[in-house]
Amino acid sequence: MAETQGGQPTGGQATKDAPELPKPELHIVDMSKAEADFAIEVAKKGVISLFKNERRSFCEVAQYIKKEFDKNFSGAWHVIVGKHFGSWITYEAHKLMYFHIGQAGFLIYRHG
Repeated sequence: MAETQGGQPTGGQATKDAPELPKPELHIVDMSKAEADFAIEVAKKGVISLFKNERRSFCEVAQYIKKEFDKNFSGAWHVIVGKHFGSWITYEAHKLMYFHIGQAGFLIYRHG
């Protein structure tokens, strides 16, 4: 766990009830830094919600991420979350990100 300073965690977001997640493994990042950082943060929240049994499947996590992207960025966003999947997609320029957090893979892109 991260070092504490004045009783507050300094490094990560890990608290007593939130598990510490593995560092995201980025495979393809073709979007702005703000969008990429948002994608990682919302994906972490989705994975943590699985651990807390707030969501029951990768499908529900994907729906949550899509809703957040639709709300914060314009366009039609598509999200795939799973352990084993393949894809062949077309997407808008500079609107694609593919990464893993642990065994969970995340493909987020905008098209349409």
